[in-house]
Amino acid sequence: MAGTEKKTAKQPIMKGGSKGGTRFPRLKLGEALGYSKKLVSKTFNGPQPEVTVLVGVFNNKGPMGEVRASALKQYGLMEGDKKGYLASALAKKIEAVVPEERIHPIRTAFLMPRSFKLMYDTLQPDNVTRAKVRQAAATAKVHPESLDECVDNFINGAAYSGFGTKTDEGIDLSQSTLAPLPPPDEVEPEPDDEVNGENGSAVEKIPPPSGTAAEAGSTNGKTPNYEKAGRVLQAKPAITLSLTVDPTSDPEKLEKQLRLLRQFGVIRE
Repeated sequence: MAGTEKKTAKQPIMKGGSKGGTRFPRLKLGEALGYSKKLVSKTFNGPQPEVTVLVGVFNNKGPMGEVRASALKQYGLMEGDKKGYLASALAKKIEAVVPEERIHPIRTAFLMPRSFKLMYDTLQPDNVTRAKVRQAAATAKVHPESLDECVDNFINGAAYSGFGTKTDEGIDLSQSTLAPLPPPDEVEPEPDDEVNGENGSAVEKIPPPSGTAAEAGSTNGKTPNYEKAGRVLQAKPAITLSLTVDPTSDPEKLEKQLRLLRQFGVIRE
C-alpha cells in the first residue's frame, strides 16, 4: 500500500572515505610520503589543530582532507586526534635518514595498513596478476566497490617500496630490490579543493591604482622615490641642475634668472 513502504536510509560514508569492510589507504604511498614531508615541517614545533593540518598539509578541509589524513594514519605517518595532529616518529625518520637508508622505514610504512600486510603475506614471493591481487584484497574483506582502488594502491606501493616490480599483468613480488627510491610525489592544491576563508584561502591579487609605484617604474634609468606606505605612491621628479655664472654677465639679468629658478622651486634660499 502507498505510504507503507519503509524508506531505505542511505548508508553514511565513514570518515576517511571507507564504505565498510577492511580499511585501506586511499592514497598511493608516494602521495602519502609527499603529504608526510609537509606534515613533518608543519608540526615541527608540536601538534597542530585538525583544521590547521587539513588546510596546511592536505590542502582540503572537507571530506577529501579527512581521506588523506586517514591514509597517513594507516601508513603510520601521522598520530594524534582533532585536538592536535603531528608527524609520527616513522615519518620523521623517513625525512631524517640519508637517501640510501630511506627504503627500510618506507617499507615499514607500506606494511603498516592491516589490509596491505595481509595481501602481501598472501601473495609474496610470487609473480601475480591483478586478478590475483584483487582476490587477495577480497579475502582481506575490502569492500567490493573499492577493490580496484585497493589493487592499484597496493601494486603502486609495493613497487615504490622495492618489494616488487610492476609487470604488464600485475606485480612480481619475487623481484625485491633495494635500489634507491624515487622522491615523494609532489602534492599541490587541486582547483576544486575546499580551502577558503581564513583557513587557507589564496589572497586575491588586486592591481595597484593608477599613478602608483607599479606604473611609475623607473625614470631615465634612475629609481624614483615614493611616498610612505598608506598613500598613493607617486614618482618624485629628480632634477640635476648645473649652473655656471659668467662674471661678465649683467647683474640684473642674472638676478631675473635666479628669481625664476626660485619661483619654480628648482633652487631654494
